[in-house]
Amino acid sequence: MRKILLLFALICIQWSFQAWGQQTPISVNTTGITIADEFYNNALLSEICQDLTKKTGVKIDADPTLLSKYRISYWFQKIKAEIGFTNALKNTDLKIYVDENSVLHIVPKSQKVTVAKAITEQQYKGKSEKTNFSISGKIVDALTGESLAFTTITVKGRKTGVQTNVDGLFTIQKVPSDTSALVISYIGYRTLTYYLNPQTPTSNLRIDLVPANEELDEVKVTGEKTEIMKVNETVGMFMMTPKNIAKLPNVGEKDIFRGFQLMPGISAANQSSSGLYVRGGTPDQNLVLYDGFTVYYVDHLYGFFSAFNSNAIKDVRLFKGGFEAKYGGRVSSVVDITSKDGNQKEFNATADVGLLSANILAEGPITKKMTFVVAARHSWAGPIYNKIFNTFKAQQAANSSNNAGFTGGFARRFQSGQTVSSYFYDLNGKVTYRPTQRDNITLSFYNGEDFLDNSQNLSLPFGGGRGGGFANTDVSNWGNTGSSLKWSRQWTERFYTNTLFSFSNYYSNRDNTNQNTITRTDGTTQNVKFGSLENNDLKDISFKSDFEYRLSSHQLIEMGVQASHLQIDYAYSQNDTTVILGKNDRGNLISAYLQDQIKFGDSKLVLKPSLRTTYYDVTKKNYLEPRLSATFSLTKKLMLKGALGQYYQFAKQVEREDITNGSRSFWLLANDSYLPVTSSKHYIIGASYEIDDYVFDVEAYYKDIDNDTRYTLRFVPTVGRGLSASETFFTGTGKVRGIDFLIQKKFGDYTGWVGYTLAKSEKSIAQFSATPFPSNYDVRNEFKSVNMYKMGHWDFSLTWIYASGMPYTSITGGYIIKLLDGTEKDYTSPSTTNANRLPDSHRMDVAATYNFKHGSIGLSIYNLYGRQNVWYKKFQTITDSDTNEKYLSVTNVNYLGFTPNITFTYKLK
Repeated sequence: MRKILLLFALICIQWSFQAWGQQTPISVNTTGITIADEFYNNALLSEICQDLTKKTGVKIDADPTLLSKYRISYWFQKIKAEIGFTNALKNTDLKIYVDENSVLHIVPKSQKVTVAKAITEQQYKGKSEKTNFSISGKIVDALTGESLAFTTITVKGRKTGVQTNVDGLFTIQKVPSDTSALVISYIGYRTLTYYLNPQTPTSNLRIDLVPANEELDEVKVTGEKTEIMKVNETVGMFMMTPKNIAKLPNVGEKDIFRGFQLMPGISAANQSSSGLYVRGGTPDQNLVLYDGFTVYYVDHLYGFFSAFNSNAIKDVRLFKGGFEAKYGGRVSSVVDITSKDGNQKEFNATADVGLLSANILAEGPITKKMTFVVAARHSWAGPIYNKIFNTFKAQQAANSSNNAGFTGGFARRFQSGQTVSSYFYDLNGKVTYRPTQRDNITLSFYNGEDFLDNSQNLSLPFGGGRGGGFANTDVSNWGNTGSSLKWSRQWTERFYTNTLFSFSNYYSNRDNTNQNTITRTDGTTQNVKFGSLENNDLKDISFKSDFEYRLSSHQLIEMGVQASHLQIDYAYSQNDTTVILGKNDRGNLISAYLQDQIKFGDSKLVLKPSLRTTYYDVTKKNYLEPRLSATFSLTKKLMLKGALGQYYQFAKQVEREDITNGSRSFWLLANDSYLPVTSSKHYIIGASYEIDDYVFDVEAYYKDIDNDTRYTLRFVPTVGRGLSASETFFTGTGKVRGIDFLIQKKFGDYTGWVGYTLAKSEKSIAQFSATPFPSNYDVRNEFKSVNMYKMGHWDFSLTWIYASGMPYTSITGGYIIKLLDGTEKDYTSPSTTNANRLPDSHRMDVAATYNFKHGSIGLSIYNLYGRQNVWYKKFQTITDSDTNEKYLSVTNVNYLGFTPNITFTYKLK
C-alpha cells in the first residue's frame, strides 16, 4: 500500500512539474505550431532553431551569435513549440516569448519582457461594446518616454488614419469598433499593431513604440519591419531620424543635413557646405526651424558639419517644395527640426569622440513632470584638421605653376604658405514641463559659433637680389543664438493649440585684407595694404500661435497667426576707410493662415487647400499666398500627387559677386525700390508606387522666381565716391525645372536607395547677360547611390555621388582705373556670367560600424579613391613694384581627398 501511495505521489509530483512547466512561458500568445517528434542530443541551439524552422515552419527570432553559445539536449514530443522551448531552456539563462504575429523570440533572462495578449476582432466577436467612437492618446518611445511627433496611425484594414502632432498626441474619430486594431509606424521604430478591446481607454491612451536595432528592457507586441526614411506620404517631403543617418559615411560625425544631401532634388555637388541646395534654390531660401525659432545659417567648419548636433535631435522633416501655408517667409523649401525632450524614466548620457570633434549629451527627469536634455560639441585640431590644413597648403604650392601673364608678361613661380586655424562649438539645451496630461511647456536654447583664420603668406622671389612678401589676412567668425518658449495644450479631443515666443540672432564678421611688403636691395621696405571688411548682424523676435480643430475623421482645420520684428545691420568697406555699403534695416511682419485637409472616398483622395496672407510694413503691402496640394490613391500601391502655390521672401540673403575669391552673401530686408520682395510659384506633379519592400517615386517640378537680386561692383566706374543702389543691386528672374527619381529598398538587412535628378536652373538679369544664364548652382545631372547592410553587430554602408560640373565666371583680362584721390585700382574683366563649367565631380564614401550594448565604434572613409574635385577657381593679381608688371594667379581650390575618420560612441544605458 505504501508503495502504491509513493508511486501515486511521484506521479502527482511529476504531473505537477509538467503542468507548471507547461504554464510558465512568458508569452500568452501561441506559435500555432506543434512539434511531433524531434530529438536533439548536445546540439547547438542555433542548429536546432534552423532545423525546426525548416521542418515545422515555426518562426524564430534571436541573435545568431547568442544561440551559437548554447548546446541543448531535449526531446520535442507532441508539444507546442513555445512550451517545448521553455522546457528546453529551463537550465540556461535564456527565455522565450511569442508576439502577436506568432513569432517566437529567444532572449536573455535578464531582459524584462512584457507581452500583451494578441486580441483579434474574431475573439471579441459578439462582445463589442462601442462602435464609431473616438480614441485619443500619445505615442512615446518605449525606452525613454520621449514623445514621437508625426507618427502615422491607421485603423487596420482601412484607409482611415492620422499623424501625431509635434507633442506626439493623436485623435482618431469614427473607429469602427472597440475590437479594431491600430497600426502605428514611425521611422527607426518597429511597426506596432495595437489591438483594442472593450477595456481599452478611449482617452489619454499611451502607446509605446520599440526602437529598431536596440536591446530592450521591455517588448510589447511589435512587428518586424522598420523604415530608414519616409519619402512618399506628402508631396515633396522627406522624413528621417538621426539614428538612421548614423550608419552613413561622414567626414567628422553623423549629420542630418549631410544625410538629406543624399536625396534626389537636393544637390550634393557643393561638398564644402552642409547647407541644402533644394531644386535650384540656395540655403537662404530654405526656412530652417529648430524647435520653432528660425536658424539663418547652418554651416560649421568649412561646411563639413551643420550647425545642429544630431544627438540632440528627435526628428526632421524636409519639404522640397509645395509646402503648406503654416510655413512662410521662404521661396524654396522648409526644414522643420524637433529636438529631444529628455528621458522621462532615468538619467542617461552619450558621448561621441572622433578625429575632429567631441560630443556629449546628458538627459533625464528632473521631477515626475519635468525633464531636461543638454548637448555640447567642440572641434579640435586633430588629424582631420591637419588634413584640411595640408590640403589648402598643398593647393597653393602645387597650383603656382598655373600662373599666367596678366598684361603680356611672363609666368612666375611663387612660394606660398597658408595658416589655417579654425574651430567651432555649439550648445543645445531643453527643459520640458508637463503640468497635466493635456499641457506641454518647453524652453529650448541653442548657441553655436565658428572661428576661421584662412590667412596666408606668399614670398616673391624676384631676380636681382630683390624679394618681397604678400600677406593676406582672412579671418571670419560667425554664429547663431536662438531660443523658444512653447506652450501646447490639447483642450479637447478635437481642439489643440501651440503657442510660441522665439528669439534668433545670426552674426558674421570677416576681415579680408591684404598687405604687400617689398624689400629692396638697399634694405628698405615698402608696405601696401588693401582689402575689405564685412559685418552682418540679424535679429528675429517672433510670436506665433497655431490652432488645430478636427471637424470629423475626414476633415482637419488648421489656422494660425504670426508676428515678427526683424532688424538687420550690414557694413562692407574697403581699405579700412571707404564704406561701400552700409545698411540698417528694420521691419515688421504680421501673418495669418488658414488651411483645410479633406479626405474623400475612404481617404483615396486627400486635398489640402490653404491661404496665407502677410502684411509687411516696409512696403506697406499685403501679400497673398494661395496653395493647394493633393494625393490620389489609384490602388493600394499606386499614388498620384501634386502641388502648386505662391511663396514670398522678405529677409533676403543677397549674393555678392566676388569673381576672384568665390561669391559671398549677406542678409538684408527687402524694400520697395532696389531690393524688391522675392516671390516664387511652385508647380509639382508626381507618382509613387510601393510594392513589398520597395518604393518607386518620381516628381517633376517647375519654379518661377521673380525679384532675384545680385550685388556687384562690376559695373561701378569709380569706387570712392558715393554709390547709388542702382549701380550695385541688380534684380531679375529665375526659372528652375527638373525631375527627381527615387528607388528605395525600405526593409531588410540590406536597405538603401538610388536617386537621380535631371534639372536646369537659369537666371535672367539684363546687366549680367542679354540672355538667360545658368545660376551658380545649376547642376544638370546628379546621381546618388546609398547602400546599407546589417550583419549581426555590424552596419556597413557605401555611398557614391556623381554630379556634372557647376558653372563659374572666369577672368579674361584686367585694367587700371585712377580714382578721384589720384590713386590707382586694379580691375578685372570677367567672362560672360557663368559661361564656364568646372569638371564633373564624383566620390565614394564607405563606413563600417560595430555596435555593442553601450555604444559603437565606427570607421568612415570620405572620398575613398581620392578624387580631386574642384571647389572653385581662385584668381589673384600680383604686381612687381619695380616693373609694374601684373600677373594673374589661377588656383584650383579642391575639396578634401582621401580622408579617414574613427568615431567612438558610448552610452551609459
